[in-house]
Amino acid sequence: MGLKKFAPAALLLWGVTPVMAHAQVVPGIEQPAVDRELWISIGAEALEPVQSEFRAAGFEPPVGVQVQNDLAMMKVHESQLHTISRVMHDKYNRCAGFLAHESEQEARAALTKAGSPTPPIHTQVTYSIDNAGTVNALMSEMAEPNIRATIGTLSSYTTRYYTSATGLESANWIKTTWQNLAAGRSDVSVTTFAHSGYNQPSVILTITGTSLPNEVVVLGGHLDSTNTSGGAAPGADDDASGIASLTEIIRSAMVKGYRPARTVKFMGYAAEEVGLRGSQAIAQWHKTNQVNVVGVLQLDMTNYRGSSVDIGLVTDNTNAAQNSFLTSVIDTYQIATWATTVCGYGCSDHASWHAQGFPASMPFEALMNQHNSAIHSTGDTLARSAGSATHAVKFSKLGAAFMAELAKGTVSDDTGDTTPPMAAITAPAPGATVSGTTTAMANAADNVGVSRVDFLVDGALKGTDNTSPYTFAWDTTSVGNGSHVLVVKAYDASGNVGTSAGVTVNVSNTSTTATYDPTLKAPKCATVNSVCDSGLSLLNGRANLGPEVNKPNTIGGTCADGTQGVYHSDESNDRIRVLTTDGTPFAAGKTVRIEATVWAYSTYTSDKLDLYYAANANAPSWVFLGTYTPTKAGSQVLSATYALPAGGLQAVRANFRYGGTAGTCAAGSYTDHDDLIFAVTP
Repeated sequence: MGLKKFAPAALLLWGVTPVMAHAQVVPGIEQPAVDRELWISIGAEALEPVQSEFRAAGFEPPVGVQVQNDLAMMKVHESQLHTISRVMHDKYNRCAGFLAHESEQEARAALTKAGSPTPPIHTQVTYSIDNAGTVNALMSEMAEPNIRATIGTLSSYTTRYYTSATGLESANWIKTTWQNLAAGRSDVSVTTFAHSGYNQPSVILTITGTSLPNEVVVLGGHLDSTNTSGGAAPGADDDASGIASLTEIIRSAMVKGYRPARTVKFMGYAAEEVGLRGSQAIAQWHKTNQVNVVGVLQLDMTNYRGSSVDIGLVTDNTNAAQNSFLTSVIDTYQIATWATTVCGYGCSDHASWHAQGFPASMPFEALMNQHNSAIHSTGDTLARSAGSATHAVKFSKLGAAFMAELAKGTVSDDTGDTTPPMAAITAPAPGATVSGTTTAMANAADNVGVSRVDFLVDGALKGTDNTSPYTFAWDTTSVGNGSHVLVVKAYDASGNVGTSAGVTVNVSNTSTTATYDPTLKAPKCATVNSVCDSGLSLLNGRANLGPEVNKPNTIGGTCADGTQGVYHSDESNDRIRVLTTDGTPFAAGKTVRIEATVWAYSTYTSDKLDLYYAANANAPSWVFLGTYTPTKAGSQVLSATYALPAGGLQAVRANFRYGGTAGTCAAGSYTDHDDLIFAVTP
């Protein structure tokens, strides 16, 4: 690009001399057809790094610089936005990290609003969580392959940069995809929002509300991508993942016949990477036209799990009341684990809505400094997330739950379905005697589809499973010895409920509970019995994560646990039971079952449990039994059987790990090792 002058009138306003600025040409970055002058607002801490980068690139110093309320403003050329974006990514790990403005007046307003945020233009809604049937129906439809396929298609474009031809093509692909999903729904429309100065449009799908159509809930993510070094910009995580998560919410809503009470708008924003330009224009339009937007959710990067928690909830430039509502939604529906994080000024499109006085929230794929480091490069591909969209599924579920609880409404499947599901208990058997933690199992079927299965003991809800096979690890020590009745209830998306016949079982917990042996440094049952149980507290957690006492609870204290992660988000072994299969006391030659209660990580297929036994707890020589894989996330019981060898004081070891290889004291940041010692009749 050639040299250009800044307008002398603007320069004189700031008391500086007119200067020349060079447009930087970066390979693979299509420069705007007309290199317009724009204003930006940016965090004051970034002012010096940006100015230094301008000097290094041969640019003249930016003009019109002013600092107020910890923000800075300056005039730049549109071709320089890419350089600013690179500085913000490389130094501050921010996606965009600044706001681009069409005029000096807009930039000044941004600085002023930082000190006095724009008040909401409408009264805030009253938050409530009371739409479980709709939420569960929508979440039950979510499927990882669909999200993965959308990420794959979007990241196959060489770039989705806002000035590129493929940036326009990819936006049109999103529009067509959303139109196809909504085919046949007269209450759904898909449009593009044209922007001044560049061809890439934003895409908006609207579901008109049934009873409160003038109140609007927005779910959005940006559709452009960038490579700050030039070249291909696949943008699989940033932000094909967010668009894919939104697309799966739309698909679920259409399949389930979702009709919201409030109007819902899904938005794919253009030109986010160069100053949130698309979302700013849209948020300003809604403000100017006095649209009653009651809530905004931003999904920018959803598929890279870089932290021990699933979701980093951004607290700056967001609405505290809505954030509290969002975390209640997460916890109520057990969608994921979360912790708060700080994003920085203008780091994504939620900031555009916040600046206009609308309540906005941004759940992020990780804590801010632990997110995908490959964004804005050729390495931002699906392979970075092991070729899977498992993490993004959580954000689709969260978005659907947020939508259904804020926009309310119902699902119908458009089938007029009135047939209740079939439900039956398959284990334990009627009349069975159970003790400790036993696995309850159920079959359920429906003419359309089962949404969830609830397990009840004596009429009280004890557990829920959303996927087949339907199981529940029932801790029988939570009820008294004697007869108890198990029932399961199966639900479908239309709210029909099927109830199983009751199964009566006999609870008999006569086992001794282990106590900590300070000499051997592990839990021990000193009296011969048919069961030895570490109990609910001795082994619960690992290292300093959770309530585990006397850690590490391995013989001699020689096998330390991994210290990384979060209690009952990451891996831990929480309990060990050993019991004879025939109910008679421990003796050499008896067959026993080891039951290890583990807490598996959300992507549980990489978790492994190694089980060992030793004939002599005082000098253990460990015998490997096998490696076992969890069947779902969260708490569950994994077991194995073996014949007791000769020996008066024996032991078992549970080694629960994330990845790695089997070993009696396997290393690993998330590994938990626990022993249980028990007396045996020789």
